[in-house]
Amino acid sequence: AAAGQSGACRQRGRRRRGGESGSRRRTSAPIPQQLGSTATATMGCSSSTDSKRSKDGVLALDAVPGGFLSSHLEQAAAKDTKDLSMIQNKLTTIPPGLGKILTLTALNCSENQLTELPNELRLLVNLQTLDASDNKIKRIPDEVGELVSLSKLHLYKNEMSGLPESLGTMTSLTEINAFNNKIIRLPPTIGNLVNLTELNAADNKLKTMPKTDGLTNLTRLALFHNNIVMMPPLKALGKIVKLELYRNQMDSLPALGNFADMDAFSCAHNRLTKLPDEIPSFVNLEELEASRNMLTEIPETLAGLPKLWKLMIASNNISEFPASLCSMPALRTLDLQSNQITTLPEEMAASTTLHILLLSGNQIATIPAFLGAEVPQIKRLTIDGNPINWDIAENLITHQAIAKRFETIKDGRFVGCI
Repeated sequence: AAAGQSGACRQRGRRRRGGESGSRRRTSAPIPQQLGSTATATMGCSSSTDSKRSKDGVLALDAVPGGFLSSHLEQAAAKDTKDLSMIQNKLTTIPPGLGKILTLTALNCSENQLTELPNELRLLVNLQTLDASDNKIKRIPDEVGELVSLSKLHLYKNEMSGLPESLGTMTSLTEINAFNNKIIRLPPTIGNLVNLTELNAADNKLKTMPKTDGLTNLTRLALFHNNIVMMPPLKALGKIVKLELYRNQMDSLPALGNFADMDAFSCAHNRLTKLPDEIPSFVNLEELEASRNMLTEIPETLAGLPKLWKLMIASNNISEFPASLCSMPALRTLDLQSNQITTLPEEMAASTTLHILLLSGNQIATIPAFLGAEVPQIKRLTIDGNPINWDIAENLITHQAIAKRFETIKDGRFVGCI
């Protein structure tokens, strides 16, 4: 969950923070909302050339003409500022005086050129949100652990190789976003953060993950685009909603729990040979992405997931799509591209929900006749890259019937073999 929108109108051009799930999305994700209050966002969009605005404890000092000075921090302290935004000031260091703003609850110093955060940051004992994203910060001082009231810590798009051990003492934290850094390891103490609901350490250089036994309130764990080879058990994450493990180097998944609340799970771009045995417990799962692995079969237990509408399982070694999965009540998108499938079960003709069926790059020699007429709700179909046997007359007839049907479908798309 994102925080408020301090300086939201000045977000143009920012790198996205790794918020999206899905195997085909690289290391980018939705543009983050800035930390702080909506009042700051409103003032930041003013057409006035004077960038300084103050109202109800909110002070926006973004892109200050002439440069950001210590006097601006003195001004903030004198006004008992609670929400301070100082983005886009080309700062390499924060001028002295920040520690005097004892009333501060939200600080946004993102989109500068900071290489470090000042030690006097520890004096801001009332600070609840800190956004130091999109800088050049190489390390976070251990003193940050003294910010016992901090609940949201955004550090994405920096140059950090790690996070301080003292992070484990900050038990008020609910969000940590360290997306797009150079982090090699996370501190073991991170498992102490019992109130943490979101941990985003995607797009780093992690090879493993510390124990998560204490993260019982975590709803989102984003570790995609790392170098993770193995992970400890994740059974304690009983409240997890989104689990993003794609683009790593795992041969097998860690032990998972009965994740009844999970609605999105991505383990694509790994080296997996099987999907987790715990799948039947994911009763609220809506999206499963497992493309680009080494899977040889699709578990029939997926049939017991009543809300699963998106199944992406392309680029594996699968030779058969189980007939029992054709009756899945919510399935709308099925990506089976680049596998070893030779035929489709006739039961698929009875599907009333399937809208997208991707079959490119398989070993299908005979086009299923039911694709020509019996699944009219399909709006996107690809069968290119298959060794269709054109000596069989029915293949040409079915192909022509499919092409003709798609001519009448609004926004329909058919990629055939002719």
